[in-house]
Amino acid sequence: MTSTQKGRIGEKEAADFFRKMGYSVLAKNYRGRRGEIDLVSAKDSELVFVEVKRWTTYGAESLERGISQRKRQRIVETSKRYLLEHPEFDDCSIRYDVLFVPGTGRKARHIQDAFREEG
Repeated sequence: MTSTQKGRIGEKEAADFFRKMGYSVLAKNYRGRRGEIDLVSAKDSELVFVEVKRWTTYGAESLERGISQRKRQRIVETSKRYLLEHPEFDDCSIRYDVLFVPGTGRKARHIQDAFREEG
């Protein structure tokens, strides 16, 4: 199985995870000019941009390695593009989460508000 296939499985698991928590899944693999957001979800007046990591060889403590400063910047820039295309979310609060899906039947680790827009 390729890393892309593993990633897609993780993203499906992430969408299921957020739905079970009462979120609506608005977009999967949203692409902008500068990057991609794995999952966009919403609940009440909160819009959540989610980075999904599915690793079988690394633990959740390795998330720092997988989400570099540059990656975080690209996610933020791409989220701004999403918001421009979807003005219906102008009044929502924004959050950037990370969901670590370890595979092999273990429990996902959800890190709410994992990072913020810098600047």
